[in-house]
Order: sequence, then structure tokens, then C-alpha cells
Amino acid sequence: MTGVDHLDVLGAQSVLEVAEVVAAVLGARMEMGGEPGRIVVTGAPDPALRVVIELAIHDRGLPESWTRRITITHDRSSDERRRWTQHLHRALTERRDWTLTSA
Repeated sequence: MTGVDHLDVLGAQSVLEVAEVVAAVLGARMEMGGEPGRIVVTGAPDPALRVVIELAIHDRGLPESWTRRITITHDRSSDERRRWTQHLHRALTERRDWTLTSA
């Protein structure tokens, strides 16, 4: 079974905003469709890496305070998944005034 890591982002204005930054960090592209409010980042440098950005399930309150959740999976290696998670965490913290937590 493929392991999953989550990064929760507070302070982002939208799922799209988070997806654009993640795609830029990975040198990848975004694919929207299927489910509203959910974006898959594809074409990452590692074909076994999959990154999905969506609203966290239990959001309450105003839209600007909603949590955007980044789900990271890696088909071959939990070590690689953790490495990508750490890379994204560092890059997103450096680039934006967002609060990130590991869920």
C-alpha cells in the first residue's frame, strides 16, 4: 500500500494559489477537473510522486481561514515521499507567509 503524507496550509487564499506554487517548486503542471476544489500536480521530476491539493475536510468559518491540504504519495519509496514532503514544506514556508503543519 502506498503511504501518504499531508501538509496543511493556513493563510492561502485558494487551492489554486497553493497548486501554482507547488507546481512551480516541482517544475510540474496542474490538472484541474473531476472534483471541484481539487487539483492534481503532474509531470513532477519524479514520475512516482503524486501531489494533490484540496480543501481539508473539516473546514469551518470564513473561506479565507480554510485549510488547504497537500497530499503527497510516492509509489515506490516512503523515504522518497518523506524527502519530497520535507522539500515542499521548506519551499512553501520560504516563499509564502503561510503556516504549514504536518497532518
